[in-house]
Amino acid sequence: QSFDSGAGPCIAAMTIFISMLLAVALAAAAHGVAAEGSEPSRWRGFGQGSGCGKAVTAKAREETQGHQVASVDACKAMCEGLSSGTCTGVEYSATKSSCILLSEQVKYTRLAPGKECWSMASEETGHHTVEVFIMMPLDTVSPFGTIMHPTGLPKMLDKMKSAGADGLMVDVWWGLTERSPKVYNFSAYHALFEYARERNWKVQAVASFHQCGGNVGDTCNILLPDFVYQAKGIWYKDADGVEDREYISLFADEVVVGDRTPLQMYEDWMAAFAAAFSADLGSLVQEVMVGMGPCGELRYPSYRLSHWNYCGHGEFQCYDQHALQLLSTIATAVGRPDWGLPPNKTNVGGYSSYPHDNEFFTTGFKEDYGKFFLDWYSSALKDHGRRVLGKAQEVFQNKLAISGKVAGIHWWYGHDSHAAEATAGYYNTNSRNGYAEIARVFKEHGASLDFTCLEMVTEIDEKSQECHSNPEGLIAQVVEATAALGLPFSGENALQRYDEAAYTQMASHREHLHGLTYLRLNWELTRDDNLKRFKDFTTTMHGGPSEDDTKKVALRGATRL
Repeated sequence: QSFDSGAGPCIAAMTIFISMLLAVALAAAAHGVAAEGSEPSRWRGFGQGSGCGKAVTAKAREETQGHQVASVDACKAMCEGLSSGTCTGVEYSATKSSCILLSEQVKYTRLAPGKECWSMASEETGHHTVEVFIMMPLDTVSPFGTIMHPTGLPKMLDKMKSAGADGLMVDVWWGLTERSPKVYNFSAYHALFEYARERNWKVQAVASFHQCGGNVGDTCNILLPDFVYQAKGIWYKDADGVEDREYISLFADEVVVGDRTPLQMYEDWMAAFAAAFSADLGSLVQEVMVGMGPCGELRYPSYRLSHWNYCGHGEFQCYDQHALQLLSTIATAVGRPDWGLPPNKTNVGGYSSYPHDNEFFTTGFKEDYGKFFLDWYSSALKDHGRRVLGKAQEVFQNKLAISGKVAGIHWWYGHDSHAAEATAGYYNTNSRNGYAEIARVFKEHGASLDFTCLEMVTEIDEKSQECHSNPEGLIAQVVEATAALGLPFSGENALQRYDEAAYTQMASHREHLHGLTYLRLNWELTRDDNLKRFKDFTTTMHGGPSEDDTKKVALRGATRL
């Protein structure tokens, strides 16, 4: 059988025809156990409703229709019964009792109702491989709709290819692609994606419904479309009434702007993107990350860079007219109209305040009103995620993978109040597991979860202790939340780093990762010394030794502190 080199969100894999071995495996599977002599293998599942993508060529699927077995355990036992390395993954359909055996390790899955996708760890390494995508510069496409540095960029991409990168991730800016209502222009992205095709790469496209500019690391100034940016009454407001226009307020999701609501605008844009790249969905374009807030993350703009200093806990962003109306309605519905206003600034502090400086994050969050307010505030964020991911699911119809990003807010994670997470919309205190709740929203809509700050360690320096920073504990909680649901977990570094310590820390999460995106491509990364470290890193993530072969990256699981 020949591999389909452009086939879908999974490593190329083929159905196995080895009659004698299969007969042994079938006999073992009938008893629900591995064939005699085989060692138990550690399986990694992607949850109910997941399929292994376009793993097998269409012809192979037509010929086999899968092997008939009674359970997914029997399917896995059949795989384990084959000779070492022959079978490394299975796709099982409970409705058809069908078992398809895969010959190379699964790295990508897709939504597939009634199916389950499982990957088996390699016996050589004991670990699965993780593909590494390189995050493109924020200004890859210029404000004029052309590719920046058309001569230098291909050279940089060639170096990344030689260093082992598997593909690229790029922001597809709303503000550049829909300058007038319902008039779309993706021509620059077509040209960029051709660069990926020429290198046999895959593309992760970010539906960037936020502005570029005003956040850490932003090197450009790309606003939302003018017909949106000039609209009134649809923006987040803080307690002082100061608007934030980097992303439309989630409380305005159903507010008509012109002749459409923001939700309809997001849906129309995604439909236009799907039409523009229809021939490449699921092959060249393997994933769309759906932007749902500032920086493309599902969160409130609670730590605006123009107002905030690290490690302030930020401010709540629910003082616009639509938020206030909703809060009042909910408070009245539960019989407490006096709870119909957000905390006032005197009680909750400002952007750069510390939790112990104010009443709300000292004691108020534990009281009835505090619990009610935090539940309402976080629920509104989750509902926004449901609405936007629901639109993405309707538009893309399982033709490719979809994902969403959650922010790595590690400061004050070690404080009882989890104040910085709370203002961003993550209710992670009072015995609530904010990340498990968000993961369930993603799971409902077949979206994987992408998380930041994988390069960070929990430091013991004075500032980290002062800020109760605990990135490793935070990551461990998110990993646990996604694993419990069988939800694919991907990640990225939060800050641009080239040092071995950062790569080692990112590699320490390999066992949990579905994929990794490295932030970010620039000329500094392509310097010989930095490029070598990056190449060693990609080799490690792919499951092999570093170029020097003198030591292996020490892998240590994230431990919640």
